[in-house]
Amino acid sequence: MELVAQGKKAYVDLSKASFEFGSTEFLNYHFRNLVSFVQDHDVEQIIYEEEITYVLSKESTQILVEYARTLAEIEAIYLKKEIYGDPRDPMYTRRTEVVKRFLTTSYTNPVDAVRFLENYREPLPDRAGLMKSYEVFMNTLQYMINKLKNTKFYNLVLARGGVKEAFLNLVNLSTLNYIDLVMLDVPSDAVKITRKEGRYNLPYGVEVQIYEIPEKDIYIYDIRQPELEKLNPDLRILLRELIINQLKENFINQDYNVLYNYKINEYKQFFLEAALIRNIPITPRQALLMARDTASWVIGFGAPIENIALDRDNVTDIYIDSENAPIYLDHREFGITHTLYRYNREQLERAFKNMVLSEKGKKFDSNSPVVDVVSARASMRCHLQRPPATFGELQGALRLMSEEPFTYAQYLYYQSMTPMFAGYDDVLVTYGSSEAVLGVKGVGKTSFTAAKIAAIGTRRRIIPVQDIWEIPVRAYRKRGFHIGAAKIASLDMEHLNRDLAELDLVAMANALLRMGDAALIINEVRSKSNVQGIINLLNTQPGVFLLYNLHAESLADVRDRLELVFGIPSSSMLATDRYTFLKKIKYTRKGRTYRLVGFEYESNRKDKKFEKIFELERGNSINDTILKALFIKNPEANKKDWDKLDISKMYKELDLEFIPPIIQKRAEDNGLKPEDLIMQAFYKGYVIYKVYQAAKITDNKELMKLDFYLKTNNFANKIIYDMEQEFGEVDFGEAQKIFDAAFPSMVELELKLLKQQSA
Repeated sequence: MELVAQGKKAYVDLSKASFEFGSTEFLNYHFRNLVSFVQDHDVEQIIYEEEITYVLSKESTQILVEYARTLAEIEAIYLKKEIYGDPRDPMYTRRTEVVKRFLTTSYTNPVDAVRFLENYREPLPDRAGLMKSYEVFMNTLQYMINKLKNTKFYNLVLARGGVKEAFLNLVNLSTLNYIDLVMLDVPSDAVKITRKEGRYNLPYGVEVQIYEIPEKDIYIYDIRQPELEKLNPDLRILLRELIINQLKENFINQDYNVLYNYKINEYKQFFLEAALIRNIPITPRQALLMARDTASWVIGFGAPIENIALDRDNVTDIYIDSENAPIYLDHREFGITHTLYRYNREQLERAFKNMVLSEKGKKFDSNSPVVDVVSARASMRCHLQRPPATFGELQGALRLMSEEPFTYAQYLYYQSMTPMFAGYDDVLVTYGSSEAVLGVKGVGKTSFTAAKIAAIGTRRRIIPVQDIWEIPVRAYRKRGFHIGAAKIASLDMEHLNRDLAELDLVAMANALLRMGDAALIINEVRSKSNVQGIINLLNTQPGVFLLYNLHAESLADVRDRLELVFGIPSSSMLATDRYTFLKKIKYTRKGRTYRLVGFEYESNRKDKKFEKIFELERGNSINDTILKALFIKNPEANKKDWDKLDISKMYKELDLEFIPPIIQKRAEDNGLKPEDLIMQAFYKGYVIYKVYQAAKITDNKELMKLDFYLKTNNFANKIIYDMEQEFGEVDFGEAQKIFDAAFPSMVELELKLLKQQSA
């Protein structure tokens, strides 16, 4: 952590320091180095290089340089023997110790050093010959006091309330009043995002403001809790005391998914009673916010992460590269976005420990340096790493899982698909077509797979098979779906050959099917054995309803992986009915990332080939981008706006390029006409579109979520079930009219229910 001169700039490499930036130990060491450095160098600017670079302004640099030169002068005074008087003076040794202590304290806290000297008292000498040395020493002490008090750094320490706070202020950092959490200040060149996506409120009085730094192409995610920041000093002291005391506690053998909320109630009561005893004004609201903040630091993941987790409608992932590095995140609107918070080693160790304790049986130590855990309380998947899997750092990637799955209506809201694709997908899932959902990491394969469960419905047994609880089973189960959950050995850990109690994917899938017919949903297929197992399952049990997802960007990727990596003939791919590819798309360098359906293929087993059914045609913006239905010539199939769709007219004018092979197969299996299934896709797409439009018109996104979506979907299905004739024929134009007549009342009733729930 030595200073290195380059011209009139001094660089400090913090990566070689074992001290936390801004800590007492750091400042002691840094000031000692700076005292020696300024005697030989003319310094105009100091630059601290860590995970990020902190550049002191010239004015701030001079504050430290002035203080270092003052310390150098005091150090020189300390070495002058004449200021202590005659060595035979009985006070000689004591005087040297006093100046030494003053100098040592000055390196860490000038206010404490001055206070020490001002409180120093020495009795008058009993001999006249010693009076002069007494006066010289006392005058020297006063000179050093005045010298130190006249420095700008001393006055900054007084103003900020501490040395660490004063130093961090110089580098545009700060700490919370009740915990040593380092925060960056909003950069001076940052510009507020003024549109609604850039500023919004979250529960517990949390506020989010997005900033942009245009010249650096960087977004800043500033998340704050003003009510806590404005607490009076007495309440801050109370909050700090409880956090410090509770951090010493060890909650062994506790259920951390329940403990968090239990402790919030306990801490709230403590604050109310303690404030009453100390005669400190407090409101129940303040006590609740203080209690939640305490629980966040003690048994949660730290207040910043807990608050960011409230923003799951906008934030998908939280990333931690190292201790003392700013936390950053993936925002649905702005992409990778930096926060102003950074955890030190101790805070990060505790947060990771609490994450691991969220799931019983998990270990995270030098023998298990990589771990995946799920916090059911926070609906968060935590991938954590430590040495020897890293070069000394603690690292984490935290996925905010949806407590409720996405619906097709929400996909229309984000323009991820067209109404035609939504209806078409709903129909083929309803009729049990096997499907692979593919794409790169983070494109939304699991979310899209989970959304299909709504189309499967309550009439079929559904079993997700996964190593991590990512598909929100409980959300469907409490709404009447017959959905279980099977856990398999971690797909990421198969190569370790550990003795695990869990079954592998193949054994589990076969065991589940022996229990009876079911829709199997396999989340994340990665290993060779699992790919082989799925291919065997599809080929040996024709008609099995299997949804799975894996990483691939094209059919060629899948074929090459099967043949070259896994040694499986590519012809086995035909056993999967459909291949749907998701894509990440941006339209400008700093624009938001869209997750869209890229294209969809269906297996033509008769001709042993794959037919492309949907293909994304990219425009200059998301509004110009269309997911084109290649099998149909009618322009309505490619439109995003279906306000004027007339299904009766559409049926009369239906103009098909070809019949999709899986539509043909499902029609034959169910004794229906292929055209009827295509019209059903139009009808279901229209229903989904109306749900999306209702949410947009009323400005209430709750209408797109699972509850109302399922009510509407079930009602739409009941209409066609009731209308179905002897040979399966349905007048979908008439079904549209019945739906349109009832839908406004359904929306009105739902809005009333939502209002009652929020009251």
